[in-house]
Amino acid sequence: MPLASLPLTAFHFVRHGETDWNRTGRMQGWRDIPLNATGEGQARALRAAMSGYRFGSIAASPLSRARRTAEILNARLGLDMHFIEDLREFDVGPYEGSEARGWFADWRAGATRDGVESFADFTRRIHRGMTTALALPGPILVVAHGGVVWALEHLLALPVGMDIANTTLVHFRPEGDHWQLDIVADGLESEA
Repeated sequence: MPLASLPLTAFHFVRHGETDWNRTGRMQGWRDIPLNATGEGQARALRAAMSGYRFGSIAASPLSRARRTAEILNARLGLDMHFIEDLREFDVGPYEGSEARGWFADWRAGATRDGVESFADFTRRIHRGMTTALALPGPILVVAHGGVVWALEHLLALPVGMDIANTTLVHFRPEGDHWQLDIVADGLESEA
């Protein structure tokens, strides 16, 4: 998709807090795995680290790990939260619960796998979700999944291969004719 396919609107992005499946390296996909105690603490620690930021809206995946992270981040902000189906993680189909990731590079390059949402379909879905999110009153905070960053890399013509940790806060911003991203807070540890 061309660079201009997403609105040239800066936004912040947070990957949800840790789940038990993150901890053990298992793929979650659309499985609705909740945050664990560490993930809840990570979200609270990030909330404290973000105290100087001002947002107009929060857009989040409706899966509970992203939804709960957004709720914790919003506890003191009181913003409208918008849960957008198109911001869900990619559907890993039969690989849900497994640790098999050797096919990711080929999948991102366009290879298909039986029962797995194609990268092209996933990217189109994230494009729809982000277009919806970026139309909200800003500045926008998006709370979603690691795979969403992969789709954004593609949509925004960014270098491929970023794998952000849980509760990493990233600032995406247009810079002339290209996009830039800055890691603002990198995978905060759980607060005590």
